Amino acid sequence: MEILFWVVLALAAGLCLTRIPGLSRSRNQAIFLCGVAFCASFAIMLPPVYAAIDSLFVRTNFTDLFAKLGLLLAVNILIAQVAKPLKATRALQLTAGIPGRLILVLVYGLDMVLFALTTTDKPSPGLGAYMGDPVVFGYNAVTVLYIAFLCSWLIGPLSHQVRKAGHPLQRWSSGLVLVGFSLAILRAIVLLVGWVVPGLYEAGQSISAFSALSVVAGLACAWFALRKYSAPTIRQSHLREESA
Repeated sequence: MEILFWVVLALAAGLCLTRIPGLSRSRNQAIFLCGVAFCASFAIMLPPVYAAIDSLFVRTNFTDLFAKLGLLLAVNILIAQVAKPLKATRALQLTAGIPGRLILVLVYGLDMVLFALTTTDKPSPGLGAYMGDPVVFGYNAVTVLYIAFLCSWLIGPLSHQVRKAGHPLQRWSSGLVLVGFSLAILRAIVLLVGWVVPGLYEAGQSISAFSALSVVAGLACAWFALRKYSAPTIRQSHLREESA
């Protein structure tokens, strides 16, 4: 499991580095910020890193709030960037629009309130060791359900992108991102089922890792297509450089 997180982090960091050259030309800024937030979140969740950072705080597991903030920001930016070229207006409103920003603040605010009500004695990334506590369960559920909610708005547009005629890499990229978003929704379902059927936390974490891996692979596929081809159909799709 930890190895999978390292793989996702390495690939995401590598992809993030490819965005740096465009920053001086005011390009790729949003997706670069998304990558930084994502990498920071996944790095914090690695047990050795998590324990080292958490030792700096008086409140045990305070570190998890930073990991969740990074993840929420990364997903919010990513959904907005993918939604733009797909003309998914509703998804844009729920991320980049005022309603979306308000929802993001409320979600994180609720996370902080629930965290304040938790009682945890030992460091545990994601507070996974305390999932039997209803407050901890709610704390995790808020984040997972929010991510699934945002991803659900792009399932239809991405499915259409996969089915339409176009460059194979374009369809592969859309397909991989679609799988990643679908797994995020499955993660939410597993979390809810886990409240009734204990012992599914690790399975849910694995699904989250594979979800992230699929999305990162999709974006990497898009980056490769942009570097190798210059077909108008690629430039006009979600593979365009500003979004990929």
